[in-house]
Amino acid sequence: MKKGAIALLSFIVLVSAYNLNGRIGMGLGVTPDVYQEGANELITLPVIDLAVTRYGLNPNWVLEPTFQFTLRNANDRTSVYFTITGLVNFLIKGHQKTNLYGKAGFGFLLFSPGGGADSEFGFNIPFGFGLEHFVSEHFSLNLAALSGFTFISNPPSGGDTYMEVKIGNAKPFAFYLLWYY
Repeated sequence: MKKGAIALLSFIVLVSAYNLNGRIGMGLGVTPDVYQEGANELITLPVIDLAVTRYGLNPNWVLEPTFQFTLRNANDRTSVYFTITGLVNFLIKGHQKTNLYGKAGFGFLLFSPGGGADSEFGFNIPFGFGLEHFVSEHFSLNLAALSGFTFISNPPSGGDTYMEVKIGNAKPFAFYLLWYY
């Protein structure tokens, strides 16, 4: 009886989640940098560097392509970081205007450190969680925390290409505002 009540309650909670079936949302956001310069750890000021689109496949699944572009200028070297990622969000828990999602996907990245250094090209397999809160029927605030595996090809001058596996991302958090129509 207790297991049946828990299963019924879980079903009711999922049914009462904010339904995104067939809805399209678009928005912009920030992904704050955390990096080390010398002995001090710095956190840069957030700038809009993320474009997000969402499409609700059904009440529990959302497709989310993201585009990220960051320019950083340090020590007279301009570095460029560009990623294209396709995420699939699956509803873990929904409650009235707030949805908690699990996220997983596949993406491509390009990092050019500048100063004549070789560019890195690779792909990543991100996974993590996302929290979406609807402030109205058409606007939502989102927080995403992603980690994952990143495979990078970095050909040194005159050398062969090699693969490197990194766990975690250079930009682990994203904050963005979406508009749904």
